[in-house]
Amino acid sequence: MADLREPTCGDCLAFTGDHFDDQERIVGNCRFRPELGEVLETFFCDSFRVKSSREGKVRVPVPTAAAGRGRARPEAPPPPTRATLRRPTTGDTDGEITVDKDGLKQALREILQEETLYGYPQMGAKWHNGELELKPGDATLQSKTIPIDAFFHKVVMIRDRLRVLEAKINSHPSLAEVEKVELQSYITKAYGSLTTLNVLFQERDDQFKTG
Repeated sequence: MADLREPTCGDCLAFTGDHFDDQERIVGNCRFRPELGEVLETFFCDSFRVKSSREGKVRVPVPTAAAGRGRARPEAPPPPTRATLRRPTTGDTDGEITVDKDGLKQALREILQEETLYGYPQMGAKWHNGELELKPGDATLQSKTIPIDAFFHKVVMIRDRLRVLEAKINSHPSLAEVEKVELQSYITKAYGSLTTLNVLFQERDDQFKTG
């Protein structure tokens, strides 16, 4: 059996590709370790958990004692459970809560994520490790391939921004109801134009909807 290659962030289920750098390498973020900020797909850390689509293709790290320190490698945290409108996160709201401006911003981000205005929807299993090919009509021109993971992340970003825009329109204090309805119709049409991309989503609730 051929030797398995060393794993990287690109093989980890926590990594979400966002864009390419000047060397055509995928750059993204880690859901396990957001404090890292943007990382290359070639990066690797101790929180690694291999994607099911990459199993058998990479050497899965086994926790071992750290050399010279006798300390075992920490186990990776379990994958995050995404809250939805049907399965919201609940807690105790009694008592006074003190929070600074940055803390309030973080709380709002978490609320938006839990209410699925943006988040981490699952891509259909059959698309994992796949590629999107852009093929020119002119056979003499070179085609371009894009990892479907990276393309899917951009689709999700578009969906999330439309949802945020929709929420802002609905809650805007200065817009008349007729204006809200008119702006809402443009968003509905945008959703309709993007329903072709619904095939990429694993869950129906995450897809673009027109009504």
